[in-house]
Amino acid sequence: MNALTIKINEVTEASCPYSDIIANVCRASMSSMKLGLIASLKYCTSEDYDGCPIFLAKIIRKR
Repeated sequence: MNALTIKINEVTEASCPYSDIIANVCRASMSSMKLGLIASLKYCTSEDYDGCPIFLAKIIRKR
């Protein structure tokens, strides 16, 4: 069996500033929605968060 683990102390500053890995929620969303595993890995814990549709919507709402 393959196991996938994310070590919280290894998440870098390049991760999304709105992600809450411990609570598994996205603080950029208006409802602090829970994200699926694939979305979390793709956007929240990498430098790719600026391509996330939820992050972009948050930036647009701020303007």
